[in-house]
Amino acid sequence: MIASVDLDPLATEPPGLFAMLAVRARRASDGALATLAGIGGVAAIALVAVRPSWWAFALPLVSAGAFGLWGILERATAERGAGRSASYDLAVSVAQWVAVAIGAVCAIVTAFALLGVLMGPIIS
Repeated sequence: MIASVDLDPLATEPPGLFAMLAVRARRASDGALATLAGIGGVAAIALVAVRPSWWAFALPLVSAGAFGLWGILERATAERGAGRSASYDLAVSVAQWVAVAIGAVCAIVTAFALLGVLMGPIIS
């Protein structure tokens, strides 16, 4: 729905990051997606509740949880079939976009935080 995989074998461009993640989520088992969503969310909430100063360590967990949630919603959309209402499609689509936005923002902030740790302090 959000990231469609182009099935054209003559495509000159490789698939984007979201398309590759979509393929990965479609190949994952239901248990793996549920584990990512559940443990990612619970661990992130527990880490922030116990050690609020360690919020940066919760970002990858939130990103993994968002990936699991997006995969569950994608699978629910694909397996539900033709008997869906327009409001169901809209709700699932909005939930998928929210999961993608939260996961992407957390992944980007994690990458910049890691880059900042690896670079160290810059004294000019």
